[in-house]
Amino acid sequence: MDERRPMMLGKRRSIVATALWFTLGAGLAYVLLLAVERLTTVLVILALSLLITLTLDPLVVWMQRKLPRWAAALIAWAIAVAVLVAPVVLAVQAASDQLPKLINSVPTLIANAESHLGSLGKKLHTLTSGSSSSASITPDKVVTYVLKGGQVVLNAFADAAIVGALSLWLLIALPRLTELFYRLVPLSRRPAVERVTEDVLRQVSRFMLANVLTSVLAGGATWAWALAWGIPYSVLLGSLVAVLDLVPTVGSTLGGIVVSLVALSVGLPTAIATAIFYIGFRLVEDYVIQPRALRYSVELPGVITVPAVLIGGAVLGIPGALFAVPIALIIRTLIRDVALPALDRR
Repeated sequence: MDERRPMMLGKRRSIVATALWFTLGAGLAYVLLLAVERLTTVLVILALSLLITLTLDPLVVWMQRKLPRWAAALIAWAIAVAVLVAPVVLAVQAASDQLPKLINSVPTLIANAESHLGSLGKKLHTLTSGSSSSASITPDKVVTYVLKGGQVVLNAFADAAIVGALSLWLLIALPRLTELFYRLVPLSRRPAVERVTEDVLRQVSRFMLANVLTSVLAGGATWAWALAWGIPYSVLLGSLVAVLDLVPTVGSTLGGIVVSLVALSVGLPTAIATAIFYIGFRLVEDYVIQPRALRYSVELPGVITVPAVLIGGAVLGIPGALFAVPIALIIRTLIRDVALPALDRR
């Protein structure tokens, strides 16, 4: 009996120590989760700034043949700001001119759309008229909406300014940051890490450049189509589709649905033609525009892209959907260049 007591005490101490370590680990994980939740906005701003930096880096490298890094980065950043601000200015100008008309003409647009749907339109009219009768707009609600909208706009401008300044700094300092990262890696593994990192950065840059190009083309095509077919608010619709098309796979589809619904106010044939136009544009975008923009396509199948976008959108909304494909590209590159070779060596 005396010989077993030390063993029993040792087991009890081991169980207590394990329970304490488990409790400590769970507590640290919970604190880390709370910190990440509170820092979500900061992390999104950092990720968006890094994504803009990687998108502009190939242009900066090309201009570095004749200019210093800081000058090339400043010019590329100014071009990007001009490209991004121009649609926003056009959209704001169009919204100031067309948005009041759009708000006032919503009942007319709905009535026109319902008249083109026949019996289905009558059923929708019955449902919407029954639901809208209970809604009322009061002055205090209008003031509340205006104040909340102003706060959202101010926060958006502040975040945009932070993203712009941070992306410019990252664009100038990117070579030094990558060199510092490589120096933190042991010398024996440094060549492999450099190869994988450069491959990841190249894949993300190619994808984002193609994504921006297709978004600009989608916005321009939407504006031209709406103008040619007499669909109202062509500038607003073009800006909306250009922004939505930045979200891979899902964005252009959502934009096409919105434009088709607005086209329904013109007529059912116009709406059907608009839907067919967006289906065709989507096929051209996937199989002609992006491969040519990438020169050789980023090999990421749709069976991975679509779930990644849906999961990213469910977690972080539009920023999550925008980051989903670059993250999937990073994971795929790590699996292909790191995990699979390590498994083959065993």
